[in-house]
Amino acid sequence: MQEELLNSVIKITKTRDIDSLEYSLLSTIQELVGCQHLCVYKNFNTQEDLAVERSIGLTMHGEREFEWLDRQVIEQPQSELISCLQSSCIITVQNADGIEKRWLPINIHETPVGAIEVHSGGLNSNEQVLLNAFVRIYENYLTILHENERDKLTGLLNRQTFEKKLKQLLEKQVIKQNRHIRDEQDPRTFHQGATSWLAMIDIDHFKQVNDNYGHVCGDEVLLLVAQKMQQFFRSTDLLFRFGGEEFVLVFEPTDQASIEAKLEQFLTLIRNTHFPFVKTLTVSAGLARISPYDFPINVLENADRALYYAKENGRDQVAFFETLLNANKLERHDEGSGIDLF
Repeated sequence: MQEELLNSVIKITKTRDIDSLEYSLLSTIQELVGCQHLCVYKNFNTQEDLAVERSIGLTMHGEREFEWLDRQVIEQPQSELISCLQSSCIITVQNADGIEKRWLPINIHETPVGAIEVHSGGLNSNEQVLLNAFVRIYENYLTILHENERDKLTGLLNRQTFEKKLKQLLEKQVIKQNRHIRDEQDPRTFHQGATSWLAMIDIDHFKQVNDNYGHVCGDEVLLLVAQKMQQFFRSTDLLFRFGGEEFVLVFEPTDQASIEAKLEQFLTLIRNTHFPFVKTLTVSAGLARISPYDFPINVLENADRALYYAKENGRDQVAFFETLLNANKLERHDEGSGIDLF
């Protein structure tokens, strides 16, 4: 048993990204404790209220039959889950059919960031100790991974994680698309003009902010812009700080009109936000489509060219690479990119 436990700890802690860590955690708990249903939930704040997302889930349909559950925003979280997230305490309930449901909080720096839901036929004292121990191991390692993946100032994803996160997102989209085709649904209903998008956002005249008010004020502006992004966009959108005053956002599939309206609303939000010392602040955005078979560096270059056009032609606006290309306002480049990822 001791050797099995050590091997399980090794399996969990050898992962190098949060998605793999969560997968290892649930599979390990299932192997050692034996549960009917397991889920990892994350809480994220929106402009309205607390919102909850299922990060990953595992449901057992028999001894050898199981189903992995994809990422999903939970529109109406269970009251016990909300209580766990808000109180940072373990919540346990017993159903009439004998199924025990347990929610265990996940904390980073003493702040609740999520919870793990466990359904079982009832856990004995040893299994409870084991479950709590693995949740604490996950919590500690999650803190390390979170710090490695995040920009120190803004808390957004850092530049070094960009290619990996984008690849994971696109792989999931290919799986979803293939699932639609396999289930004999009309693949056209899956597309309907929807595509993933990458936006490069740059704070206009940011150098003047640093020159006029100092780098402390500049850092405060960067932090506030990042906070506005986290509050305004969906939790499933990937938000990166690429360095300096430049940010990269990756959006899940939607049509051009919808993403344009969303970004225009964000530009208006920044325009109307009060920043310390700075009377008015605006941002410019360049967007490019992403297909599952694009190279990240090429998509970045396309968005960067659109951003450059927006800044050279008035700033405080959104520019689409494909639109500019079709209007002959940009030349088509067939050779390699001048952008250095790292």
